[in-house]
Amino acid sequence: MVRKELVVDLGTILLMAGLAYGLGVLWYSLLPAKLPDKVWRVAAYPFIGIFVAEALLPNVWESDPKFGGVYLFAALIGSIVAVIVDWLIAEVRKPVAETRPRVSETAAR
Repeated sequence: MVRKELVVDLGTILLMAGLAYGLGVLWYSLLPAKLPDKVWRVAAYPFIGIFVAEALLPNVWESDPKFGGVYLFAALIGSIVAVIVDWLIAEVRKPVAETRPRVSETAAR
């Protein structure tokens, strides 16, 4: 059994962080949603998506170009999927406005 070691440099992590922020701004701008109020969410979800895609997609798609230790198409796919998941979660969690006014119990008596 041949054992492969995975070495991740600090430069690769910084490249992933910068790529995640840039792709997060791009995807959030293209979706019919606004940028999140919290700046960390712009990069956090794409970063997680890139991380998961880096683990899963290069084994399936071998012709993906690699730059600085990051597979580029896997990064694009992972970041857009993560941003869409975050956007869908934000849409589902949005409170629905009530159409009729509430009547308090003390006012009803």
